[in-house]
Amino acid sequence: MSEMKGPRGVRDGDRSGVRDAPVAGEAAAGAPLRRHRGRLHVFLGAAPGVGKTFAMLDGGLRLAEDGVEVVVGVIETHDRADLVSRLGGLEVIPPREVSYRGVAVREMDLDALLNRRPAVVLVDELAHTDAPGCRFEKRWQDVEALLDDGIDVVTNLNVQHLESLNDAVETLTGFAQRETVPDAFVASADRIDLLDVEPKVLRKRIAEGAVFAHGGTAEALAGFFSAEHLAGLRELAIGWLEGRDRVEASTARAVAGVRSTAPPERVVAALTGEAEGEHVIRRAAQLAAASGAELVGVHVRTPSAHVGGPPVWLERQQRLLLSLGGRYAETAAEDVATALLDFVRAEQAHQVVLGATRRSRREELRHGSVINTAISRAGAIEVHVIPARRPPKEIEPSQIGKPQPPRRVRLPARRRQAAWLLAVPLPVLIAVALLPVRSSLGVAGELFCMLLGIVAVAVVGGVRPAVLSTAIAFLLADFFYTRPYYSLRVNQLVDVVALIVFAVVAVVVGTLVDVLTRQGVRVARARAEATGLARLLAEQLSADGDAVAGAIDELRSVFDLDSVAVLRRAERGWETERAVGAPVPRGPDDAGFTIELASGRLLAITGSRLEEEDAELLRTLLTTIRQLREREQTVGLTSK
Repeated sequence: MSEMKGPRGVRDGDRSGVRDAPVAGEAAAGAPLRRHRGRLHVFLGAAPGVGKTFAMLDGGLRLAEDGVEVVVGVIETHDRADLVSRLGGLEVIPPREVSYRGVAVREMDLDALLNRRPAVVLVDELAHTDAPGCRFEKRWQDVEALLDDGIDVVTNLNVQHLESLNDAVETLTGFAQRETVPDAFVASADRIDLLDVEPKVLRKRIAEGAVFAHGGTAEALAGFFSAEHLAGLRELAIGWLEGRDRVEASTARAVAGVRSTAPPERVVAALTGEAEGEHVIRRAAQLAAASGAELVGVHVRTPSAHVGGPPVWLERQQRLLLSLGGRYAETAAEDVATALLDFVRAEQAHQVVLGATRRSRREELRHGSVINTAISRAGAIEVHVIPARRPPKEIEPSQIGKPQPPRRVRLPARRRQAAWLLAVPLPVLIAVALLPVRSSLGVAGELFCMLLGIVAVAVVGGVRPAVLSTAIAFLLADFFYTRPYYSLRVNQLVDVVALIVFAVVAVVVGTLVDVLTRQGVRVARARAEATGLARLLAEQLSADGDAVAGAIDELRSVFDLDSVAVLRRAERGWETERAVGAPVPRGPDDAGFTIELASGRLLAITGSRLEEEDAELLRTLLTTIRQLREREQTVGLTSK
């Protein structure tokens, strides 16, 4: 097969550009040899109606004339005579019927195509969503299965269905596209032909009824197909292809060994907390594509966040980031803006993209502004602030996926029971025990002693039993220690003030102690979970193969380290096998932490921003690696 990197193809309605260009399956003519993976040829339409289905069928007919085994996997003719007439020369695999809500839906029969194993399959409407009951959710996933089986695929889609351009198309046209295809899948195609028609030519076709067979031309021309919209879609399509070409050229230079002395360019998208922040990722992907840079998404996790696990919106944004060819990272810190900029500098990136805040002025005064802080401390880093796509009140239905506030930590049942049992007898015992020294101690002294008991109750079981204990202590102090004694009346104003101040202080102190107690429980649980994750990461680091690369990257992100490297002992010292971050330690003496891994390797870690708590957890990680290493050696000796 000839190389499928042809020209952009059809412009102004002339299809000769496609007719002269090589198409998927050319080398397969008369040859039963099956490649490991099929080739993908995409006709990218600048707008609906430019002729992408016509061009796909035209290319398929030419291949069939050359002796290539071509079948039609799925086709949407919309009852257009020019499309139906071309189907007569090609074999069409009958669609399968899927029952959905009592209606028979016709879908591409993927299993029949895999069993048929033709050389080339024509697949229309790549962005289509399959009906429930099909093997995959999206048609592009069906195409991927065909490619994995070694079958060449010729397909098509319109530019508005590219994932990274979804927001830009909606902003331009006012029409939201629900069916999208990941940019990474389309960009991986062996050949992409842009079908580009002048807006006035396309509008003329629509007006003549050559595009819509069942009417609706007037509404289309006044809406989506206005001259302004079509011109904007052309610009988006051309810009996307130019960005892809720059990425391919950069990759080709790297493969050929022509590397620049400068570090690779990166664009960082900050996933800072908005549930509908997908538009930030898409805008960052456009910036990355425009400069041929790598896309990196980072989420700064604060200590009180994600108590119940990562929210739905974060998982959704991770999937979107990966579909756009990006890489996800996560770091933990109290100061979000500082941690974000530290990450950007560690990645040696020069651009960071943030979404506009939804906080009110009052909230920003109370909690600070991440955007303002990032801009003031950015230095040479370019900060792009992307406005929100919707007004604050137009949040997603039912706020699905919005991060929830941290749940109240529940203390152990035994501690709560013990606190309720102490709430009443403890102040009674204190009051009775201090009666012999009542005259010298006074009301103030007795109340201070009562306050100690209330703090003890709050430490054990929280604020609720402490409030009960405060009420009991208040009544006991009034009954035993204020004149007249053994009554609930108070004759002196100073005693009234003392009792009221005591009640307020006791409730406030009990509440603060309750918060600190629950925070301690949360920290203990988080530390136990972190220790378990550290052990899992240690097992991954102890393994051989590609798993180590992802593990050391995750290790640097989690602990906010400067660099992590896997060193291998060589004849003349140490060689760097894998490394992330900077500066990269060249030997054990350059690292703050070192631990021996399997196969004569050494894990070297440097971290100037490492806190004591993180250092303790890191030592747990390294100890686990050492124990795994010793266990492997013991098992090896036993087996011998």
